[in-house]
This record gives sequence, C-alpha cells and structure tokens, in this order.
Amino acid sequence: MEEPDNQSLQFGREFGNRGQCNPTYFTVGNLIKYLVHLRDEQGMSYEDIVTNYAFVTAGGCGPCRMGMYATEYRKALRDSGFPDFRVLLFTRSGDVEDILMEGLGLNFLTLIKFFVLVEVGDILNTINLRYRPYEKIPGQADELIYKARLQVQDAIIAKKGFSRALYQARKTIKSIELDRGMKKPMIHIMGEFWAKTTDGEGNYNLFRFLEKEGAVVSNETLTDWLLHQVWRAKWLSKRKDKGVNRVKNQLILATVMIFIRSSFKILCFILGENFKLSNHAKLAKLAEPYFDIHVDGGEDHMEVAHHIDLAKKGEVEMIISVKPFTCLSSSGVSDGVQVKVCEDFPSLEFLAVETNGDSATNFYSRVHMGLQKVLARY
Repeated sequence: MEEPDNQSLQFGREFGNRGQCNPTYFTVGNLIKYLVHLRDEQGMSYEDIVTNYAFVTAGGCGPCRMGMYATEYRKALRDSGFPDFRVLLFTRSGDVEDILMEGLGLNFLTLIKFFVLVEVGDILNTINLRYRPYEKIPGQADELIYKARLQVQDAIIAKKGFSRALYQARKTIKSIELDRGMKKPMIHIMGEFWAKTTDGEGNYNLFRFLEKEGAVVSNETLTDWLLHQVWRAKWLSKRKDKGVNRVKNQLILATVMIFIRSSFKILCFILGENFKLSNHAKLAKLAEPYFDIHVDGGEDHMEVAHHIDLAKKGEVEMIISVKPFTCLSSSGVSDGVQVKVCEDFPSLEFLAVETNGDSATNFYSRVHMGLQKVLARY
C-alpha cells in the first residue's frame, strides 16, 4: 500500500475508536482506504477482496496502545463493511497469530525471504535519505530509488532473478548525480517506532522538512528494531530458561542475530553502501545506569541508549525524538530520562516533539527553532 496520508487519518478517525494515537488512525485508516478503493474504484467484489487479500502488521508492544491494534483493525473493518477480512499479527515475541483464524501458510523459508526484503527496503530508504540532500538534479534521487525498488519488486513477482535485480538496482543508484561539496549537519531521528520510520504526512514529512532547511537525516531502520527484539529475547532466555531449553534457545537466537547482521552487510555491499546495525549488547550497557533494561514497552531502553551512543561517537549534531501525542513509552518514560542524559552529554542538541495529525505549524515551529542552533554553526 501507499504511505498513509491525511485521507487515511480521516478514515481512521471515522471508523476507529476515540482516544487512539495517530499511528493507529493512520495505519488503520490506510487499510480501510485501500479496501474501499478496491471495492468502489476498481469494482472488485467483497468475496474477491476477502479471498485474495490479507493484511500483515505488528502488535503486542508492552503497555503501548500498539497492543490494541488488532482490536482496532477488527472494529474498523467490521464498521466499514469488511468484517471477514483477514489480519495477521506479528507479535513482539516473534509468533505469527491469525486474528481471524484463517491464516496464510508461512514456513521458515518464507519468513527468511520476508526479512531479507525488509532489509533491502531499509537500505534503499536509507540511501535515499543520505543522497537526497546532495543531489545535483532536484527529484533525481526519489525517481531513481523508486526505479531501483521496482527492479527488485519485479524480480520478486517473477520469482526469479533476485540477485540480478539487486545489481541492476545498484547500477541505477550509482547514476544519481551528487554534489557533496557543501557540509551539512546530520540530524538523527528517534522516538516511537512508527512516527520515526514513516516518511509522509504521519510525521508531517519531517525528513523532507529537515532536508529543505539544509540538514541530512540519520534514520533508524526496521531491521535494527528486529535485531533488538532478537537481542531482548536472547537476554531474557539467559535469565529465565534452564538446562537444555536455555542452550537451545541461546543457539537459535544467536544464529538469527548472525543471519540478520550477515545478510544486511551482504545486501549493503551489493547495493554499494556500508550502513551499520547497532550493537545491542553495547547499547544495553550504555543505558543501564539511566534506564532499567527490564522495562519492556515501546522502544524499551533504545532511545536513551542511542542518545548516549551518538553523543560519544560525535557523528550527529542533533537528535529529534518524534512520537504520537501522549505516547506512554516514549513521552512518559524515555523523555523523562532524557533530561538526565542531556545534562551528562550536553554536546548534542535534543528535541522531543509530538504529533497528533493536526497542528503542523506548531510542530514545524518547534523543530525549526531547535534546528537553528545547529545551522548557526555552518
């Protein structure tokens, strides 16, 4: 589906419960908008939609309202006229749960392919963010990265030529003309999972706004979040499991971590870049004096850990933590700890901003004021 937009937000508010955070409204509404498009504009019958389509999403995020996403999807689907539509939920534990008990057959090989494609998507998105501020021809990075995505997508649909498509994508990417002569500040985006990763109206087009103001975005990837989930499962297994189960689970999870890191590195090499994944054991040690790493929910300790890590490395000039209005895990927990982190690591500018689908002017004003301190150095 396309990136959720403000029309998706309106669908979400129409068919969703009151009091949800705007990632819920945007994502639930985006699904309803797409199904209505299939029915009303493409003329597809209800039976064909229910039979040939299913929706896969993530859920089960500790105390966060993300834990109620599945219920929100079911309610909105029922109220919008699609009560039998299938929703598949990837829980934080890694299980696949079919909410409507009519799931897809997902074997181990299918899941491996899925995670590889997530990595490809992350790498292409990151390349676009790092290239766009330096493009010589306006719009060329967007155009050619989109072309590269289509080259990979066509190979997936054809079920052949995936490796060749990756090399074609690399050639397409390398044709982007860049001018890196002007030094620009690097701004790191962290915060609530959806708000920090979406690239559209759901976070007021934050990435493009920063680029327009003269900055380069340092982003966090879905792959790194998945790697954190595997690390946490391994960390918990070491403390809870006993005997044979502990050894077995430790080996399985260690193998998964090695696979994620190795495949990401190989894909980066093929696509002509060298992006790094986080060392989550190191991040946990950095966060431990400030944040109880037993706390499970939202981004866990990662916001605090990334702040400290980035301050020590000196690779970025500013951090913007973006999250939905009243986000329990990010606004209510992490931001409280960030006050102490800012005192101990004053070299980095830190700004926490909330989104609610409205009040874009206020959002931009706060980001702009924080950004001016950094831009003044250039």
